[in-house]
Amino acid sequence: MPKNKISYWKRYDLLYKNYSKVDLVRIIEVELRRSGLIVSNKRGRKRLVRREKSVSFILVEKIEGGVYRKMELEGDAYVVHKYDHSSYHEHYQSLTENILLHVIGIFENKCKTMLNEIIFHIADSTALSTSVWVPRLRQGTRDKEKLTDKIHTLLGYDPTNQIIIVESIILSDKHLGDGKGAEQMLQKSPNKKGYLLGDSAYETYNLIDLAEELGLEPIFKPTKKPVHKKLSAKARLRKIWQGNHHRIYKNIRGIGEVLYGASTRKNLIQTKSQQKPNRKKDGLIIALRQNLLSYLRLKALNTITRQTPKDENIYK
Repeated sequence: MPKNKISYWKRYDLLYKNYSKVDLVRIIEVELRRSGLIVSNKRGRKRLVRREKSVSFILVEKIEGGVYRKMELEGDAYVVHKYDHSSYHEHYQSLTENILLHVIGIFENKCKTMLNEIIFHIADSTALSTSVWVPRLRQGTRDKEKLTDKIHTLLGYDPTNQIIIVESIILSDKHLGDGKGAEQMLQKSPNKKGYLLGDSAYETYNLIDLAEELGLEPIFKPTKKPVHKKLSAKARLRKIWQGNHHRIYKNIRGIGEVLYGASTRKNLIQTKSQQKPNRKKDGLIIALRQNLLSYLRLKALNTITRQTPKDENIYK
């Protein structure tokens, strides 16, 4: 498959030479102001800093794995006012899940305008762990278990530019299986073409039928269990597994782990939040980080091309 002639580390340097933390805050702030989703409370005294800027700074700190005490320490360098750490927590708590999903979608669309048509879609999931222990009843015995959530993601991969973007994400508990989670993500964003890849947990009758109905070619690693429905699409795909499907799976499927590997290095795969809404938002930060940085990498690569005055001044 053709790849970008610019190596990974050269593109890495381009990103960090062209953008700083101040730029990241400004970019997210502009998108929040455009969307109009952040509504300021008109009661009380006037805010010294626009709420969009405060929320943008919090999101950038979350992307970098920062905590509220760190935000209090260096916040006035970015929002021109000294806020208490509890104020940052209040801002984040008032942020809704839909706002984060909207911002994630904005950077996804911006990436797709600079990419070829994405034909590789990778379904994957992982656990979002916490340090909170909760009582559970297991077979009549009361015990404590760590509170964990589950992250379901649908990733788009462009081999030419070596770029991964998050096309859909769902936060759930352990009771939502991988196959059902992938079905929900496909139904939310059905306009896709190409291949749908996943491990053996995604080889279900319903997901395979749904993928083919939406025009996708499913490539899932077969399980060791035999297929009982001999005339199903699952049985047909089993017969042709040893061939191009196995080769594509072997070359592409592992790319999906990039998202969770990067999140682990930034300590985003574990949350310290105890409230469920905040835990969900912490999981969405993983997708926001990936799409934002992917967009900035692509934008840094396209700096040579001619830009309109509107694009040149958009984040100044």
